[in-house]
Amino acid sequence: MNLTRRRMGLLLGSSLLFTPAILRAEAARMKAFEGTTLNLLAVQFGSHAALWAQVPEFEEATGIKVNIEYAPFENTREKTLLDMSSKTGRFDLFTVDIMWLAEYAAAGYLEPVSKYLADPELTAEDYDPNDFIARVYSGTGVYNDTMYNVPFDCGTVGNMFRADWIEAAGIAVPGRFDGTFTTDKMTEICAALTDAGKGQAGYVTGPQRWFWGWMFTPLMYAFQDPAKAGNEFVNEAWEVTVNNEDNLAALNFYLGLKQFTPKDDLNYGYGEQLAVYQQGKAGGSITYSGFIVEHYEGPGLDIKGKNVALHSPIGPKGRTDPFFGSWGLSISVDSKNKEAAWLFVQWITHKERLRKACIGGNPAVRHSTFQDPEFQAAQPWGAALYDYMVKTANPDERIRVPEWAEISEIMGLHGNRAWGGEITAEQALAAMQDDMTAAFKRGGYYRSGAKNPRQLWRDLSYYDRNPADWG
Repeated sequence: MNLTRRRMGLLLGSSLLFTPAILRAEAARMKAFEGTTLNLLAVQFGSHAALWAQVPEFEEATGIKVNIEYAPFENTREKTLLDMSSKTGRFDLFTVDIMWLAEYAAAGYLEPVSKYLADPELTAEDYDPNDFIARVYSGTGVYNDTMYNVPFDCGTVGNMFRADWIEAAGIAVPGRFDGTFTTDKMTEICAALTDAGKGQAGYVTGPQRWFWGWMFTPLMYAFQDPAKAGNEFVNEAWEVTVNNEDNLAALNFYLGLKQFTPKDDLNYGYGEQLAVYQQGKAGGSITYSGFIVEHYEGPGLDIKGKNVALHSPIGPKGRTDPFFGSWGLSISVDSKNKEAAWLFVQWITHKERLRKACIGGNPAVRHSTFQDPEFQAAQPWGAALYDYMVKTANPDERIRVPEWAEISEIMGLHGNRAWGGEITAEQALAAMQDDMTAAFKRGGYYRSGAKNPRQLWRDLSYYDRNPADWG
């Protein structure tokens, strides 16, 4: 092709220089893989519906057929690993949660995408990686200095409360990030909203084993002494430090919320606790910001417009939890259609497609989306996260190691036992420490000369590089 992508972009952007020949050249690029079929395994989130609704436009523009198979959140990792380990290449693309990136990448299951980003024949000139928020881009996609996973969703754990109930109780409604929503304030609110006579819980959470890795972890960070920041799970020598006095205070706080929660909640997962809140049987609920549109402010919900979206509570030592969650699109290393898959990845994560998706409920990942008036009007709670994602979010809060899923399971096993009164908080943390140490030992972290991952959560400047630098 004689014209560079940059030159074509300039010409296409000018009505004076536009010619049918340039349009034909760009159309030829889009049709380069006509007749190809791509298979995508995607997590089943209603918040992503407006993103995937645009796939027919891609199919029409490229002649590529995209088949999407959806998996429930709690089954996504298992189903993804089953296919990845089979090495059949049945799926060309996967939606990948940040907490599983290290596991998949370290096993060699994902295709590095830097070479595609850097190729002007494969990546549109106006794709603009630097429009992604730096921490979101690298935090979602980079493992061991290699980009694997392109973001389309990011958010943080927080709490939803019934603002109308708080006002009725005579308490000032806290604002997100205004400094007033502390652990003491959360306790005060939960107590005020609890009414056993009405069957009304002050709060509801998900103490089921599977959910501790993202429902309890934020409290670990909130309670941590800032002077010890970075040692929430391990120290610099990779010795497990989870059994410490700050985490004990966090666990005792979490277990203390039981006095305000439904009495039969031992095996509540996210779905169960959400149903209780939606039915007006609880005044507060833990959630992920990306779920707010669908689960709390969606059309037809009785609770719509009655909620206040808050962060995780500020701990007694003044620390704000920097929790970061995200989803991205990855290409299977075993895909037989990698270039066609990349065409889809860049098309669906283009700023215009993401803008439309986010106005329709998808969480934002690009600067241009956060700054878009239509998005701000559609998702004011999402727009409020902009500064947080730029400056505060920690992509490695759930430490980026291949063993994270096992660590999360260990937390859930012993945390759930403590929630049920089978063991004490002290016993739960001691058991977590022993089992996590055994997991790292199996992973070879304590062998002489072990090449362990860098502990990037200790210096987040790594994630603040310009996104284009990774390509």
